[in-house]
Amino acid sequence: MTGLERLSAAEMAHAIRAGETTPSAVMKAHLDRIAAREAEVGAFIHLDADRAMSRAREADRQPPKGLLHGVPFGIKDIIDTDDMPTGWGSDIFAGRQPDRNAACVRAFLDAGAIPVGKTVTTEFAYFRPGKTANPHNPAHTPGGSSSGSAAAVADYMVPLAFGSQTAASLIRPAAYCGVCAFKPTTGGFDLSGVMALSPSLDTLGLLARTPQDLALARSILTGKPQPVSPDFSDTKPRIALMRGPHWRDGSMEMRDVCGRAMRALADQGAETGEIGSPPLFAELTDAQKIVMGYEAANARRDVYTSHRDAISIQFAQLIHEGRATTEGRYRAALAIRDRARAMVDLMFADYDGVLVPSAPGEAPEGLGATGDPLFSRMWNLLQLPCVALPFGVGPRDLPVGVQLLGRLHEDAGLLAVAEWVHAVFNSAR
Repeated sequence: MTGLERLSAAEMAHAIRAGETTPSAVMKAHLDRIAAREAEVGAFIHLDADRAMSRAREADRQPPKGLLHGVPFGIKDIIDTDDMPTGWGSDIFAGRQPDRNAACVRAFLDAGAIPVGKTVTTEFAYFRPGKTANPHNPAHTPGGSSSGSAAAVADYMVPLAFGSQTAASLIRPAAYCGVCAFKPTTGGFDLSGVMALSPSLDTLGLLARTPQDLALARSILTGKPQPVSPDFSDTKPRIALMRGPHWRDGSMEMRDVCGRAMRALADQGAETGEIGSPPLFAELTDAQKIVMGYEAANARRDVYTSHRDAISIQFAQLIHEGRATTEGRYRAALAIRDRARAMVDLMFADYDGVLVPSAPGEAPEGLGATGDPLFSRMWNLLQLPCVALPFGVGPRDLPVGVQLLGRLHEDAGLLAVAEWVHAVFNSAR
């Protein structure tokens, strides 16, 4: 079997269980891809090819131990691992070696998956970029903060990778790199062993090339069996477009891809419509910034006070602004969130999913910044589950896409709708 690195995680696991290939053959295909492309893409901050291959050969000799037996995966460098350093994207903590694995890593190991390495993150999962370039054009950013994870999945170095999101750190790099991402309802995945930045916003998530892989990984992380996907052959999903308060702040290609996406869904029988953005939603982005800064100033106080001269200007500014924020202003921002979240239930009264922009447009040129998180801040504040889906390319031949929003705690249903939408998008290309 050739082209093993091009298979989805589910396809790899099935092929291994069926005896059509072996974990070591799968790992070799991915390591060969990394060897050919890592110098240009720079997805990994720590890579131990020999150890990964040794684990794969050991898996060859074992009966399948779980749903991901023999499947390679990447781990964002804010997630603890007991055999690889976790430096949080910071020179201050380079070489930091945890003594245990994060809960998500343990779950994947128990499912038989094999870690390849630690993927690049921005400093403290905030704004200062690492070395990663966009695999579609290395002169452009891959987005952040889950930069390396998105690039590694997009470039066929791994089929699955862990990321996280506090503002837009899953959805935006997925959009820029042309892959799928899943941000669950906040609190949906165990954050034990994951660096904290803003506790009410931090969310562990996943990057993959198909929604089916996202659903598979979710079942492993939650310990729940995958639900049977609904049959959309007769009754299609109901999906609404919401332009939102920042619609005109995005590019023409962003608005175009949303329009084309809605037309493609309607052409395949989806019940489509449009819902307006309540005036209160215009306050959500600023409220997210207030909450994030205030909580980050508390969560990372030690870094600011002990290593002030060693952190980036961007991160220092975040902490400085957070320290200057009063508790009253913070509580007022949370109150805006709570009032808006009550309105969200009305958004879904007649729809199964809401389609919104995932990023301002194609990935910006240059590696000195990771792009604007504008189009995910408000949804992350509202703690909604979100799925990024690619849909073609823009005028510079770089990926573009959309994101689907779901009801709080109805993550499985959102992923089922995303699977149907993804299939429609693929057929429309």
